[in-house]
Amino acid sequence: MAENPHVVILGAGFGGVGAALKLRDAPVRITILDKHDYHTFQPLLYQVATLELDPTEVGYPVREILHRHNNVVFHKCEVQSIDLAKKLVVVDGMEPLEYDYLVIALGAIVNYHGTPGATEHALPLYTMNDAIRLHDHILKTLEAVDKDPALIEDGALNFCIIGGGPTGTELAGAMADLLHTELKADYPNLPIDKARVIVYEHSPHLLAPFKPKLRDYAQRALEERGVEVQTQCGVAQVGPREITLASGEKVKTHTLVWAAGLQANPLAASLGIELAPGGHIPVGPDLRIKDHPGVFAIGDIASTIEPKSGKPLPGLAAVALQAGHYVGKTIIQLVEGKPVKPFQYHDKGTMAQVGRGAAVVELPKGGTLTGRVAWLAWLGIHLHLLSCAEEKTSVFVDWGWNLLTHKRGKRIILSDEDHEDHG
Repeated sequence: MAENPHVVILGAGFGGVGAALKLRDAPVRITILDKHDYHTFQPLLYQVATLELDPTEVGYPVREILHRHNNVVFHKCEVQSIDLAKKLVVVDGMEPLEYDYLVIALGAIVNYHGTPGATEHALPLYTMNDAIRLHDHILKTLEAVDKDPALIEDGALNFCIIGGGPTGTELAGAMADLLHTELKADYPNLPIDKARVIVYEHSPHLLAPFKPKLRDYAQRALEERGVEVQTQCGVAQVGPREITLASGEKVKTHTLVWAAGLQANPLAASLGIELAPGGHIPVGPDLRIKDHPGVFAIGDIASTIEPKSGKPLPGLAAVALQAGHYVGKTIIQLVEGKPVKPFQYHDKGTMAQVGRGAAVVELPKGGTLTGRVAWLAWLGIHLHLLSCAEEKTSVFVDWGWNLLTHKRGKRIILSDEDHEDHG
Protein backbone atom coordinates (compact mmCIF):
# COMPACT_ATOMS: atom_id res chain seq x y z
CA MET A 1 0.00 0.00 0.00
CA ALA A 2 2.78 2.46 0.90
CA GLU A 3 4.07 2.35 -2.68
CA ASN A 4 0.71 2.94 -4.29
CA PRO A 5 -0.08 6.45 -5.58
CA HIS A 6 -1.74 8.72 -3.03
CA VAL A 7 -5.10 10.21 -4.02
CA VAL A 8 -6.32 13.07 -1.83
CA ILE A 9 -10.00 13.99 -2.16
CA LEU A 10 -11.11 17.32 -0.72
CA GLY A 11 -14.81 17.28 0.10
CA ALA A 12 -17.29 14.48 0.80
CA GLY A 13 -20.16 15.82 -1.29
CA PHE A 14 -21.54 14.15 -4.40
CA GLY A 15 -18.32 14.64 -6.36
CA GLY A 16 -15.88 13.54 -3.68
CA VAL A 17 -17.89 10.50 -2.60
CA GLY A 18 -18.53 9.57 -6.23
CA ALA A 19 -14.79 9.54 -6.94
CA ALA A 20 -14.00 7.52 -3.81
CA LEU A 21 -16.60 4.87 -4.61
CA LYS A 22 -15.15 4.32 -8.09
CA LEU A 23 -11.64 3.99 -6.63
CA ARG A 24 -12.61 1.14 -4.33
CA ASP A 25 -10.15 -1.74 -4.72
CA ALA A 26 -7.99 0.37 -7.11
CA PRO A 27 -4.20 0.22 -6.60
CA VAL A 28 -4.11 3.57 -4.82
CA ARG A 29 -4.16 5.00 -1.29
CA ILE A 30 -7.04 7.43 -0.72
CA THR A 31 -7.41 10.17 1.88
CA ILE A 32 -10.72 12.05 2.05
CA LEU A 33 -10.96 15.32 3.96
CA ASP A 34 -14.14 17.17 4.92
CA LYS A 35 -14.99 19.59 7.71
CA HIS A 36 -18.13 17.53 8.41
CA ASP A 37 -18.24 13.82 9.14
CA TYR A 38 -21.38 13.37 7.04
CA HIS A 39 -22.38 13.57 3.39
CA THR A 40 -25.26 16.01 2.80
CA PHE A 41 -27.98 15.43 0.23
CA GLN A 42 -28.32 19.14 -0.53
CA PRO A 43 -31.33 18.99 -2.90
CA LEU A 44 -33.53 17.99 0.05
CA LEU A 45 -32.29 20.49 2.63
CA TYR A 46 -35.37 22.62 2.10
CA GLN A 47 -37.46 19.65 3.32
CA VAL A 48 -35.42 19.60 6.54
CA ALA A 49 -36.03 23.33 6.92
CA THR A 50 -39.79 22.89 6.44
CA LEU A 51 -40.05 19.92 8.82
CA GLU A 52 -40.80 17.29 6.18
CA LEU A 53 -37.64 15.23 6.65
CA ASP A 54 -35.33 14.62 9.59
CA PRO A 55 -31.69 15.80 9.32
CA THR A 56 -30.49 12.20 9.54
CA GLU A 57 -32.44 11.38 6.36
CA VAL A 58 -30.43 13.83 4.24
CA GLY A 59 -27.13 13.44 6.06
CA TYR A 60 -25.20 10.17 6.09
CA PRO A 61 -21.94 9.35 7.95
CA VAL A 62 -18.98 9.43 5.58
CA ARG A 63 -17.22 6.69 7.52
CA GLU A 64 -20.21 4.39 7.06
CA ILE A 65 -20.34 5.08 3.32
CA LEU A 66 -16.70 3.96 3.17
CA HIS A 67 -17.19 0.63 4.96
CA ARG A 68 -15.40 -2.18 3.10
CA HIS A 69 -13.19 0.36 1.33
CA ASN A 70 -9.86 -0.88 2.62
CA ASN A 71 -7.79 1.66 0.71
CA VAL A 72 -9.52 4.77 2.14
CA VAL A 73 -8.81 6.95 5.19
CA PHE A 74 -11.20 9.75 6.20
CA HIS A 75 -10.30 12.76 8.34
CA LYS A 76 -12.78 15.32 9.66
CA CYS A 77 -10.78 18.52 9.27
CA GLU A 78 -10.77 21.82 7.44
CA VAL A 79 -8.51 22.43 4.44
CA GLN A 80 -6.42 25.60 4.85
CA SER A 81 -4.68 25.86 1.47
CA ILE A 82 -3.40 23.95 -1.55
CA ASP A 83 0.15 24.21 -2.87
CA LEU A 84 0.04 22.97 -6.47
CA ALA A 85 3.79 23.44 -7.01
CA LYS A 86 4.76 21.29 -4.02
CA LYS A 87 1.77 18.93 -4.35
CA LEU A 88 0.75 19.62 -0.77
CA VAL A 89 -2.58 20.14 1.01
CA VAL A 90 -2.36 22.14 4.23
CA VAL A 91 -5.05 21.14 6.74
CA ASP A 92 -6.09 22.16 10.23
CA GLY A 93 -4.63 20.02 13.02
CA MET A 94 -2.55 17.70 10.81
CA GLU A 95 0.74 17.65 8.99
CA PRO A 96 0.48 18.74 5.33
CA LEU A 97 -0.55 15.91 3.02
CA GLU A 98 1.45 15.04 -0.08
CA TYR A 99 -0.51 13.78 -3.07
CA ASP A 100 0.03 12.16 -6.44
CA TYR A 101 -3.53 12.88 -7.53
CA LEU A 102 -5.77 15.57 -6.07
CA VAL A 103 -9.56 15.84 -6.43
CA ILE A 104 -10.88 19.27 -5.39
CA ALA A 105 -14.59 18.95 -4.62
CA LEU A 106 -15.05 21.57 -1.92
CA GLY A 107 -18.35 22.96 -3.17
CA ALA A 108 -19.49 26.55 -2.84
CA ILE A 109 -20.56 29.20 -0.37
CA VAL A 110 -23.54 31.55 -0.44
CA ASN A 111 -23.18 34.62 -2.65
CA TYR A 112 -24.82 37.69 -1.12
CA HIS A 113 -23.79 39.84 -4.10
CA GLY A 114 -22.55 42.57 -1.77
CA THR A 115 -26.06 43.32 -0.46
CA PRO A 116 -25.69 45.40 2.73
CA GLY A 117 -26.87 43.54 5.83
CA ALA A 118 -27.46 40.21 4.09
CA THR A 119 -24.51 38.43 5.70
CA GLU A 120 -25.64 39.49 9.17
CA HIS A 121 -29.41 39.07 8.91
CA ALA A 122 -30.33 36.68 6.07
CA LEU A 123 -30.83 32.94 6.54
CA PRO A 124 -29.05 30.94 3.81
CA LEU A 125 -29.99 27.38 2.82
CA TYR A 126 -26.94 25.53 1.55
CA THR A 127 -25.70 23.40 4.47
CA MET A 128 -27.25 21.10 7.05
CA ASN A 129 -26.64 23.72 9.74
CA ASP A 130 -28.48 26.28 7.57
CA ALA A 131 -31.49 23.96 7.25
CA ILE A 132 -31.65 23.22 10.99
CA ARG A 133 -31.27 26.91 11.81
CA LEU A 134 -34.15 27.83 9.48
CA HIS A 135 -36.24 24.91 10.83
CA ASP A 136 -35.83 26.21 14.37
CA HIS A 137 -36.24 29.84 13.37
CA ILE A 138 -39.67 29.18 11.83
CA LEU A 139 -40.90 27.42 14.99
CA LYS A 140 -39.34 29.98 17.35
CA THR A 141 -40.94 32.80 15.38
CA LEU A 142 -44.39 31.24 15.77
CA GLU A 143 -43.75 30.61 19.46
CA ALA A 144 -42.84 34.27 19.91
CA VAL A 145 -45.95 35.44 18.03
CA ASP A 146 -48.11 33.03 20.04
CA LYS A 147 -46.91 34.79 23.22
CA ASP A 148 -47.03 38.31 21.74
CA PRO A 149 -49.52 38.70 18.83
CA ALA A 150 -48.42 42.35 18.45
CA LEU A 151 -45.39 40.99 16.58
CA ILE A 152 -47.67 40.33 13.60
CA GLU A 153 -47.81 44.07 12.91
CA ASP A 154 -44.03 44.07 13.01
CA GLY A 155 -43.89 41.58 10.12
CA ALA A 156 -43.24 38.42 12.12
CA LEU A 157 -45.55 36.40 9.85
CA ASN A 158 -43.98 37.70 6.63
CA PHE A 159 -41.68 34.94 5.35
CA CYS A 160 -39.54 36.42 2.56
CA ILE A 161 -37.40 34.43 0.13
CA ILE A 162 -34.78 36.09 -2.05
CA GLY A 163 -34.22 34.17 -5.28
CA GLY A 164 -36.64 32.40 -7.59
CA GLY A 165 -34.41 29.55 -8.74
CA PRO A 166 -35.05 25.92 -7.80
CA THR A 167 -34.11 26.39 -4.13
CA GLY A 168 -36.29 29.47 -3.64
CA THR A 169 -39.20 28.00 -5.59
CA GLU A 170 -39.13 24.64 -3.79
CA LEU A 171 -38.80 26.31 -0.40
CA ALA A 172 -41.69 28.70 -1.08
CA GLY A 173 -44.08 25.90 -2.00
CA ALA A 174 -43.05 23.77 0.98
CA MET A 175 -43.28 26.71 3.39
CA ALA A 176 -46.77 27.62 2.18
CA ASP A 177 -47.89 24.00 2.60
CA LEU A 178 -46.36 23.90 6.10
CA LEU A 179 -47.90 27.15 7.33
CA HIS A 180 -51.40 26.51 6.08
CA THR A 181 -51.69 22.86 7.17
CA GLU A 182 -49.70 21.58 10.15
CA LEU A 183 -48.74 24.90 11.73
CA LYS A 184 -52.28 26.22 11.40
CA ALA A 185 -53.41 23.23 13.48
CA ASP A 186 -50.48 23.56 15.92
CA TYR A 187 -51.25 27.21 16.65
CA PRO A 188 -55.07 27.47 16.65
CA ASN A 189 -54.96 30.86 18.40
CA LEU A 190 -52.80 32.47 15.74
CA PRO A 191 -54.20 34.08 12.58
CA ILE A 192 -52.02 31.89 10.33
CA ASP A 193 -54.13 33.06 7.39
CA LYS A 194 -52.30 36.37 7.74
CA ALA A 195 -48.96 34.66 7.17
CA ARG A 196 -47.34 35.65 3.88
CA VAL A 197 -44.74 33.77 1.86
CA ILE A 198 -43.16 36.19 -0.62
CA VAL A 199 -40.60 35.34 -3.31
CA TYR A 200 -38.48 38.16 -4.73
CA GLU A 201 -36.71 37.43 -8.04
CA HIS A 202 -34.66 40.13 -9.78
CA SER A 203 -35.12 38.62 -13.26
CA PRO A 204 -38.43 38.59 -15.17
CA HIS A 205 -39.19 34.92 -14.39
CA LEU A 206 -38.97 32.22 -11.76
CA LEU A 207 -36.82 29.21 -12.70
CA ALA A 208 -34.94 31.13 -15.40
CA PRO A 209 -33.19 28.07 -16.97
CA PHE A 210 -36.53 26.33 -17.63
CA LYS A 211 -38.83 26.66 -20.64
CA PRO A 212 -41.40 29.49 -20.49
CA LYS A 213 -44.42 27.18 -20.05
CA LEU A 214 -42.72 25.50 -17.06
CA ARG A 215 -41.91 28.87 -15.49
CA ASP A 216 -45.54 29.94 -15.94
CA TYR A 217 -46.84 26.70 -14.45
CA ALA A 218 -44.51 27.03 -11.45
CA GLN A 219 -45.65 30.57 -10.75
CA ARG A 220 -49.34 29.62 -11.05
CA ALA A 221 -48.84 26.62 -8.76
CA LEU A 222 -47.14 28.76 -6.13
CA GLU A 223 -49.78 31.45 -6.31
CA GLU A 224 -52.52 28.83 -5.93
CA ARG A 225 -50.81 27.90 -2.66
CA GLY A 226 -50.93 31.51 -1.50
CA VAL A 227 -47.33 32.42 -2.33
CA GLU A 228 -46.77 35.99 -3.52
CA VAL A 229 -44.34 36.11 -6.43
CA GLN A 230 -42.60 39.39 -7.25
CA THR A 231 -40.37 39.23 -10.32
CA GLN A 232 -38.07 41.98 -11.58
CA CYS A 233 -37.73 42.91 -7.94
CA GLY A 234 -34.30 43.08 -6.36
CA VAL A 235 -33.31 43.66 -2.74
CA ALA A 236 -31.11 46.65 -1.94
CA GLN A 237 -30.61 46.21 1.80
CA VAL A 238 -31.36 43.76 4.59
CA GLY A 239 -32.00 44.79 8.19
CA PRO A 240 -32.81 42.82 11.34
CA ARG A 241 -36.57 43.34 10.94
CA GLU A 242 -37.10 44.71 7.45
CA ILE A 243 -35.78 44.63 3.92
CA THR A 244 -35.47 47.47 1.45
CA LEU A 245 -36.32 46.61 -2.14
CA ALA A 246 -34.49 48.09 -5.11
CA SER A 247 -37.57 50.26 -5.70
CA GLY A 248 -37.11 51.82 -2.25
CA GLU A 249 -40.12 50.03 -0.75
CA LYS A 250 -39.58 48.64 2.74
CA VAL A 251 -41.07 45.31 3.84
CA LYS A 252 -41.24 44.26 7.49
CA THR A 253 -40.09 40.71 8.14
CA HIS A 254 -38.36 38.63 10.81
CA THR A 255 -37.50 35.87 8.31
CA LEU A 256 -35.47 36.46 5.17
CA VAL A 257 -34.19 33.34 3.41
CA TRP A 258 -31.37 33.92 0.94
CA ALA A 259 -31.59 31.61 -2.08
CA ALA A 260 -30.06 33.96 -4.64
CA GLY A 261 -26.99 32.14 -5.79
CA LEU A 262 -23.64 30.67 -4.85
CA GLN A 263 -19.97 31.36 -5.42
CA ALA A 264 -17.11 28.89 -5.44
CA ASN A 265 -15.41 27.96 -2.19
CA PRO A 266 -12.86 30.75 -1.56
CA LEU A 267 -10.14 28.13 -1.14
CA ALA A 268 -9.95 28.16 -4.95
CA ALA A 269 -8.10 31.49 -4.61
CA SER A 270 -5.19 29.73 -2.85
CA LEU A 271 -4.34 27.81 -6.02
CA GLY A 272 -2.59 30.76 -7.63
CA ILE A 273 -4.29 30.24 -10.99
CA GLU A 274 -6.62 32.42 -13.02
CA LEU A 275 -10.18 31.65 -11.98
CA ALA A 276 -13.41 31.68 -13.99
CA PRO A 277 -16.29 34.06 -13.15
CA GLY A 278 -17.71 33.45 -9.68
CA GLY A 279 -14.30 32.26 -8.45
CA HIS A 280 -14.70 28.83 -10.05
CA ILE A 281 -11.73 26.70 -11.06
CA PRO A 282 -11.54 26.30 -14.85
CA VAL A 283 -10.96 22.72 -15.98
CA GLY A 284 -10.35 21.06 -19.31
CA PRO A 285 -12.42 18.36 -21.05
CA ASP A 286 -10.91 15.74 -18.71
CA LEU A 287 -11.76 17.86 -15.61
CA ARG A 288 -8.07 18.54 -14.92
CA ILE A 289 -6.51 21.91 -14.15
CA LYS A 290 -4.28 23.26 -16.93
CA ASP A 291 -0.57 22.50 -16.39
CA HIS A 292 -1.36 20.26 -13.40
CA PRO A 293 -2.09 16.80 -14.87
CA GLY A 294 -2.74 15.12 -11.52
CA VAL A 295 -5.24 17.69 -10.22
CA PHE A 296 -8.99 17.54 -10.86
CA ALA A 297 -11.74 19.98 -9.85
CA ILE A 298 -15.40 18.92 -9.84
CA GLY A 299 -18.79 20.02 -8.54
CA ASP A 300 -19.76 23.54 -7.49
CA ILE A 301 -16.14 24.70 -7.14
CA ALA A 302 -15.37 23.98 -10.81
CA SER A 303 -16.29 25.60 -14.09
CA THR A 304 -16.90 22.70 -16.48
CA ILE A 305 -17.71 23.72 -20.05
CA GLU A 306 -20.20 21.63 -22.02
CA PRO A 307 -18.57 21.15 -25.47
CA LYS A 308 -21.70 21.54 -27.62
CA SER A 309 -23.14 24.66 -25.98
CA GLY A 310 -19.88 26.21 -24.82
CA LYS A 311 -21.61 27.04 -21.52
CA PRO A 312 -20.70 25.84 -18.00
CA LEU A 313 -22.59 22.79 -16.79
CA PRO A 314 -25.19 23.58 -14.10
CA GLY A 315 -24.45 23.13 -10.40
CA LEU A 316 -26.59 20.01 -10.02
CA ALA A 317 -26.06 16.97 -7.82
CA ALA A 318 -26.20 14.76 -10.93
CA VAL A 319 -23.37 16.72 -12.60
CA ALA A 320 -21.15 16.44 -9.52
CA LEU A 321 -21.89 12.73 -9.05
CA GLN A 322 -21.18 11.87 -12.69
CA ALA A 323 -18.01 13.96 -12.57
CA GLY A 324 -16.89 12.12 -9.43
CA HIS A 325 -17.46 8.74 -11.06
CA TYR A 326 -15.56 9.90 -14.15
CA VAL A 327 -12.59 11.17 -12.11
CA GLY A 328 -12.39 7.91 -10.16
CA LYS A 329 -12.27 5.90 -13.38
CA THR A 330 -9.82 8.36 -14.96
CA ILE A 331 -7.35 8.11 -12.08
CA ILE A 332 -7.36 4.33 -12.46
CA GLN A 333 -6.65 4.73 -16.19
CA LEU A 334 -3.80 7.17 -15.48
CA VAL A 335 -2.27 4.83 -12.90
CA GLU A 336 -2.45 1.99 -15.43
CA GLY A 337 -0.98 4.17 -18.18
CA LYS A 338 -4.12 4.03 -20.34
CA PRO A 339 -5.47 6.89 -22.49
CA VAL A 340 -8.15 9.13 -21.01
CA LYS A 341 -11.42 10.07 -22.69
CA PRO A 342 -13.05 13.48 -22.09
CA PHE A 343 -15.87 13.81 -19.57
CA GLN A 344 -19.35 13.58 -21.04
CA TYR A 345 -22.33 14.61 -18.95
CA HIS A 346 -25.45 12.52 -19.51
CA ASP A 347 -28.33 14.91 -19.01
CA LYS A 348 -31.26 13.16 -17.32
CA GLY A 349 -33.38 16.30 -17.18
CA THR A 350 -33.86 19.29 -14.93
CA MET A 351 -36.63 19.47 -12.36
CA ALA A 352 -38.03 21.38 -9.43
CA GLN A 353 -40.83 20.66 -6.98
CA VAL A 354 -43.36 23.46 -6.51
CA GLY A 355 -45.35 21.95 -3.65
CA ARG A 356 -46.99 18.71 -2.62
CA GLY A 357 -48.24 17.05 -5.81
CA ALA A 358 -46.76 19.64 -8.18
CA ALA A 359 -43.43 19.87 -10.00
CA VAL A 360 -41.87 20.82 -13.32
CA VAL A 361 -39.56 18.58 -15.34
CA GLU A 362 -37.61 19.45 -18.48
CA LEU A 363 -36.50 16.26 -20.22
CA PRO A 364 -33.15 15.96 -22.03
CA LYS A 365 -34.63 15.99 -25.54
CA GLY A 366 -36.94 18.93 -24.94
CA GLY A 367 -40.06 17.26 -23.57
CA THR A 368 -41.72 18.59 -20.45
CA LEU A 369 -43.81 17.33 -17.56
CA THR A 370 -45.90 19.22 -15.02
CA GLY A 371 -48.22 18.43 -12.14
CA ARG A 372 -48.48 15.10 -10.37
CA VAL A 373 -46.63 13.11 -13.05
CA ALA A 374 -43.70 15.51 -12.82
CA TRP A 375 -43.86 15.33 -9.02
CA LEU A 376 -43.67 11.53 -9.07
CA ALA A 377 -40.70 11.74 -11.46
CA TRP A 378 -39.04 14.21 -9.07
CA LEU A 379 -39.57 11.81 -6.15
CA GLY A 380 -38.11 8.89 -8.11
CA ILE A 381 -34.96 10.72 -9.25
CA HIS A 382 -34.23 12.06 -5.77
CA LEU A 383 -34.72 8.67 -4.18
CA HIS A 384 -32.31 7.22 -6.74
CA LEU A 385 -29.63 9.81 -5.87
CA LEU A 386 -29.73 9.10 -2.11
CA SER A 387 -26.58 7.44 -0.82
CA CYS A 388 -27.79 4.14 0.59
CA ALA A 389 -30.71 1.76 1.02
CA GLU A 390 -31.36 2.89 4.60
CA GLU A 391 -31.76 6.52 3.53
CA LYS A 392 -33.91 5.58 0.54
CA THR A 393 -36.25 3.49 2.68
CA SER A 394 -36.57 6.11 5.42
CA VAL A 395 -37.28 8.96 3.00
CA PHE A 396 -39.70 6.83 0.98
CA VAL A 397 -41.67 5.96 4.13
CA ASP A 398 -41.78 9.60 5.25
CA TRP A 399 -42.87 10.84 1.84
CA GLY A 400 -45.55 8.15 1.68
CA TRP A 401 -46.82 9.08 5.15
CA ASN A 402 -46.84 12.78 4.21
CA LEU A 403 -48.76 12.04 1.02
CA LEU A 404 -51.40 9.84 2.69
CA THR A 405 -51.95 11.93 5.82
CA HIS A 406 -50.88 15.44 4.73
CA LYS A 407 -48.76 15.51 7.88
CA ARG A 408 -45.07 16.24 8.26
CA GLY A 409 -42.42 15.13 10.72
CA LYS A 410 -42.25 15.91 14.42
CA ARG A 411 -42.34 19.67 14.86
CA ILE A 412 -39.87 20.25 17.67
CA ILE A 413 -37.25 22.94 18.20
CA LEU A 414 -33.83 21.30 17.99
CA SER A 415 -31.70 24.01 19.63
CA ASP A 416 -32.12 25.41 23.13
CA GLU A 417 -31.04 29.01 22.52
CA ASP A 418 -33.55 31.78 23.10
CA HIS A 419 -35.46 33.07 20.10
CA GLU A 420 -33.52 35.51 17.95
CA ASP A 421 -34.91 37.80 15.32
CA HIS A 422 -33.31 37.58 11.89
CA GLY A 423 -33.78 39.88 8.95
